[in-house]
Amino acid sequence: MRAWLVAAALLAVLLGATGCGLREGSPDHPGAAVPVPLSVIRQGNEITLTGDVPDPAAKRALVDAVITSADDVTVVDRLGVRPGAATPDFAASAPVFEAAAVIGDFALHAAGDSVTLVGTAAKPDEAAAVEAAAHDAWPRTDIVNELVISGPGTR
Repeated sequence: MRAWLVAAALLAVLLGATGCGLREGSPDHPGAAVPVPLSVIRQGNEITLTGDVPDPAAKRALVDAVITSADDVTVVDRLGVRPGAATPDFAASAPVFEAAAVIGDFALHAAGDSVTLVGTAAKPDEAAAVEAAAHDAWPRTDIVNELVISGPGTR
């Protein structure tokens, strides 16, 4: 599972770096906003933010929420600002990252009106707390919970 997350994150970064990512508009709807994936990926004490946000205020809200969520973490900010980028509002997202602070391989992927939660929680309560916080932060967003439990007695 961890290898899959790393591969997906690297693919997203490589596609963005080579200009093969999603572009604004489409042949049918020029100028229409196209959802651009945004990821928050934690591996141990490093949290990497990649993707695009619509404006500097959205970027600051996300960075602040992640920075204040856990002690002793390094935040790698690879966010871009692209007007029209479709992301959830990160102004109320700090509780999501605070609940996820106990999950060393936590990842959040956002695209348009969908947020996917990924990682390995030690206890069911930890995964439930992250999902509940996500529903509270983004009540009109489709929350996809792909968190798994890997504690004593679970497989």
